[in-house]
Parts: sequence; structure tokens; C-alpha cells
Amino acid sequence: MIKSAIKLILCSVILTLFVKCAQVGVLTGGKRDLNPPKLIEAIPKINSVNFNSDFIELKFDEHIKLSNLKSELIISPQLNFEPEIESDGKKILISFKKQLLKPNTTYRINFGKSICDMTEGNSADNFEYVFSTGNYVDSIKIKGYVVNAFNKNVEKNIIVGLYTGIEKTDSIPYKNTPNYYCRTSDDGSFSFRNMPNNNYSVYGFSDLNKNLLYDGETEEIAFLNSKFQLLHDTTLNLKLFKEKPSKSFVKKINNPYYGYCQIIFNTKCVSRISALNYNDNKNIFEINPNNEKDTLSFYYKNLKDTLAVIIKNLTYKNTDTLIIKLPKQNTLKKKVNFSTNTTNGFLALNKKLQLSFYNWMDTTKIDLRKIHLSSKKDSVINNEQIKYRWLNISTIEITNNLKQGSDYTIKIDTAAFIDYKGVVNDSLKNSFVTKSEIEFGTVAVKLLFNKKQTYIVQLVNEQGIVSQEKYSTISLSESNNKTIDFTEIIPGSYQLKIIYDDNENKKWDTGNLIFDKQPEHVFIYSKKIKVLPDWEIEEEILIKE
Repeated sequence: MIKSAIKLILCSVILTLFVKCAQVGVLTGGKRDLNPPKLIEAIPKINSVNFNSDFIELKFDEHIKLSNLKSELIISPQLNFEPEIESDGKKILISFKKQLLKPNTTYRINFGKSICDMTEGNSADNFEYVFSTGNYVDSIKIKGYVVNAFNKNVEKNIIVGLYTGIEKTDSIPYKNTPNYYCRTSDDGSFSFRNMPNNNYSVYGFSDLNKNLLYDGETEEIAFLNSKFQLLHDTTLNLKLFKEKPSKSFVKKINNPYYGYCQIIFNTKCVSRISALNYNDNKNIFEINPNNEKDTLSFYYKNLKDTLAVIIKNLTYKNTDTLIIKLPKQNTLKKKVNFSTNTTNGFLALNKKLQLSFYNWMDTTKIDLRKIHLSSKKDSVINNEQIKYRWLNISTIEITNNLKQGSDYTIKIDTAAFIDYKGVVNDSLKNSFVTKSEIEFGTVAVKLLFNKKQTYIVQLVNEQGIVSQEKYSTISLSESNNKTIDFTEIIPGSYQLKIIYDDNENKKWDTGNLIFDKQPEHVFIYSKKIKVLPDWEIEEEILIKE
């Protein structure tokens, strides 16, 4: 009886264990490998001197692969031949032509992010193999940053090149690849290690086509104005800019429908348009004339097939004659369309309401009975008699004095407006709110400048858009203290930008490599300025740069 009981208990225990062991579980595969490959041995050793080998072997702690080697690999100084580099299991094998190496020279082979493990693709970032064909390894370091000259943002993936043995001329980066080069990191930083004592010319450029040459206006450039002698560890900071094109030309002509045309230039310029046939001038009208822009837009009417125009470029002092093929007149817009100058349902403070049409309008014909302007307060609707004026052939301004902080609706019935072809508008209803002074803030900036000259002082919002700008000139007889007031500022966070307007043309000017000219200096106040509604902010800033 006792033996039977013991057998029963043993069977129960075994059955329980079997059931638990038989439960299905998910195989996790263990923790994910996040570690990059590590070097175990280098033959010859890293930092070897009197290097005299045709072969380098690098052994790692796991199986590896080479990814994007051609774009990641940097050998400094550059070689006159391409070494053979391949991965083999846990090894990287490099074949050299030792007889082509320069004597008494320190070489750096930087693999960038190309060395990755086989399983997870973890990269051994910026792994370097260094050796010297002389009896010592150079040890001087150069570091620095590349920033955008205008907005001070850091610039990544910029080639920074050092040139030796060449007289400094403006053609160096155009015609010569650098002896030493590296790419800037995501934070705009760059570094050169194991550099020899020498004289260097320094350039940075965006190298869009990856030819290690500066290709002019299509790329951005930064440079030091003169050579420098490297005697000890050095920090260099470069300002990157895009040069103003040396020539202006028409890139494209956009003629989307009969009556409207755009002439698109390769760069911003001030230009004027006129008809080659003097009598046709009455049939063309330029939008926003006499302003710097890269697109010249104009309306035309009563023309067939082609239009010959003269484009006089006042910025670049050249003249072009264009023959523009016109669309068929059946592509004329079938309805008069327009937009208002309200934004997100709001009309800017102290602004008049404007309607901008996409047609050449007949400004002599307007049916005021079909235009209704009303305001609403405490559920009471007040209708106003429309007052207006035409600003040009496509823009009408409603001149009624609108109250601040009020709700308005403009309702336009069909055929209130008509264009020169007799085409009328569809009906439209637009509700908007006028802004009030109490919704805005004021910023008073007390500046202590370090130089007597002309400045452009800008208040820039978080999207990088200039909210307001002021001009300030400090004469020799004046104090360096200036107070700049910015009023009617939309609440939000802003930065203060100060442009050293050296040539007093009231705009920022870029640099020029040929003339060895740096871009105009820009100072950006690091502290954010928080603007609150119906509040005045005072800020004191000492300009040290």
C-alpha cells in the first residue's frame, strides 16, 4: 500500500515536470550586438616608423565587411596610386606599392564608417591606421568647425582641404585636389591628426560631385585668406558661403495659361521688362517691379502666337531679347480667381484688406452692389458701405477703416468683377479677424557695438524668417550705445541677428574667392528672446566680435 502511494506520487511529479518542460516558448536569440568591431592586431603595428612594407593586415574580433569604402576612405596625404583593400573574414588586407610612398612622411588611412560587423552592421567609426616612412610619426593636430556664414548653422559632410607646396592663388581649389582632407561630422567639426610642420592653404567646399575640386557657383566654399604655418596644435574655424553667380541668365520660361508668364533666372536680380515692339508695351504688365527677385512675373493681353521682349538686368548690367511662344487663347482662365491677404483667418495689424486676381482685370467695371462687408459683435451684424481703390490691374484694396480685434466677413457675389475679356468671378465668402495691438509684444534692445559702422539688426523667428529689421549707423562722433525698438511683434521665441553692413547697401553680401573677399560678418545673440502679448521686453547685449 505504501509502495503504491510512493509510485503514485513519483508519477505525478514526473508528469508535472514533463508538462512544464513541454511548454512552448519564444526564442529571443539573446541580446542584440551593439558593439562595433575591435582591432586585435595590426601588422605592421599602428604608428610604425621606417615603414617598408607592401602589405598591411588588420585583424578584428569578429567577421567584418567593408561598406561604401570608396566614399568613406580617406588617405592623407593623397597617394598617386590606389591601394588594394579587401575584407577577408575577420581581416582587412591592404596591398601597397611601397616604392611610391614619399620618404619621411606620416600617412593616415581613415576608413570612416566603412568597417562594419557582418551581423548587425555596427561600424567602427573613423578607424585609422597610421604609419611613417621616416623615423618618427608627426603629431601636430588641427581641429575646428565649419559653419554657415549667414545663419551660423553647423555644416556637415563638407570637405576641408589642406594644400602644400603651392603658392596661394584663387585657382587652388579649382585645379588642385588637396594633399590632406577630411569631412566634417554632423556637428560641423573636423580634425587632422599626425600633421607635419608645414605651410598650408586651407579651403572647405561642399563637393557635390565628389571630385575633390571646387566647382564654382554650384557649390559652397570657405577659405582662409592667407597661408598659415603649422607649428603646434591649431584651431581653425571656417565660414561657408555660396558665391554670387558671375553671370545672370534665364533658366526657364513658365507660361501656364494665356495671359500670365514667368521668366525664371539663375539668381536674384533687379530687372525690367519691355516689349521689343514699342506698341506692345501697353499689353504687358509686370508684377512687383523694381525689386530683387529670381522670377519676373507679368500679365499680357491682346497678343497672338509670340511675344518678343527685352529683359534689362540692372544688377548684372546685361540685356537679353526673348521670343516667348504664347499658349492658345482657349487656355485663358474660364473664371476670375483671386486670393486675399489674410493668413489663417487673420488680417495683419493696421493692414487694409486686398484682393489679388490671377487675371488682367477691367478696373473700370465693378458692381459694388455685389460686394458685402460686415462686422459682427455680440451677435449683432453691421453692414458697411464698400470703399476701394485699384492698386494695379490685378489688385484691389478695400479702404474701409477696420476696427482692431473684430470679426469681419466679405461676401462677393458672382460677376462682381470682370476681366478685360469679359470673364467674371465666382461667388466667394471669406471670414477673418483683424489683429489687435494688445496681441503683440515690444522688444527694446540696448546694444553696445564694438565698431563704428553701419549695421542691420534683425529679429528672426524660430523658422528663420526675419520678423523685422532696422538699420543703425554709428558715426565717429557718436557713442557706441544704441537702442533699437521692435514693435508689433507676434508672440513667440526670437533670436537677434546683427549684420555688419560694410558696404552700406542694406543687405548681407556673400564672399568672393577670386577677390579673396570673405562674406560680411554676422553676429547672432545666443540667448532666445521670448516675446509675450501686450508686454515690453528689454535686452542689453554687448557685441564683442
